[in-house]
Amino acid sequence: MYVHTPYFPALRSLLAPLGRRVQHLRQQSLCHLELLLSPLLPPGLLSQADEGANSRDRVYSLRRTFFGFLYQVLNPDCPCRQIVRQIQALFALHDQGPVDEGTSAYCQARKRLPLDRLQRLRLAVAATAEQTAPLWHGLCPKVIDATTLTLPDTLKNQQAYPQPSSQKPGCGFPLLKLLGVFSLATGQLLDYAKGNKHQSELRLFRGLLDQFKGGDLLLADRGFCTYVLLALLLGRQVFSLLRLHHSRPCDLRKRTGFSVGRSQSKSPLGCLIAGGRRFRRN
Repeated sequence: MYVHTPYFPALRSLLAPLGRRVQHLRQQSLCHLELLLSPLLPPGLLSQADEGANSRDRVYSLRRTFFGFLYQVLNPDCPCRQIVRQIQALFALHDQGPVDEGTSAYCQARKRLPLDRLQRLRLAVAATAEQTAPLWHGLCPKVIDATTLTLPDTLKNQQAYPQPSSQKPGCGFPLLKLLGVFSLATGQLLDYAKGNKHQSELRLFRGLLDQFKGGDLLLADRGFCTYVLLALLLGRQVFSLLRLHHSRPCDLRKRTGFSVGRSQSKSPLGCLIAGGRRFRRN
């Protein structure tokens, strides 16, 4: 898959500390990566199954394969052969016998990674991170943004995520729209929704409303600035900070629960704050 646009392009300079942490993880060996991240993961989710797939005692166990795959995600240019070599070095260090230098066994083990366990791991890590996340003025800021991805050109993908009609059949790739909810304090992906190019971001966001609870602060661009969404969030005791949409009236000072603050840009529309709380500028 190829990502067309990164999440939060205007905020990437502010998220630099998170980038430095990722860079630190990329410099670790496979063994050290496991030592650093193991305390954050529920131990039972990476244990061998009692029966069926991932139940046999293999060189590429579920846990070892997961961290090998995670290493490749952190280092996109890392080939499977490099993971095999690190496993060979690990086995030689502990006198556990030789490991075949071929990549077939590792690739097959990677295909056996159960999707449900990966999703449960993501949710567990997100929950752990949220428990220690600092608050901003007593609120928990959460950011939403969307991107599009190019998928492999298969018949199944074309049916679910059709390519733009402006492209001739066979000359384009399926497009997937991905909407993510992130914690601003930790950078953790809390949840996501996916759809095709015909589904709007607002429609995808409706399926993620349960991620927001009382005391949260939603940050989003002007594409999410609708009265219906603001009302749904206020009903959940959730504050909103959104850029005012160009088609919305600018002066909302007479509306209860809404206030307008002007941004530093040249646009006079500024930001729409729903919830009625006043914040003192530091």
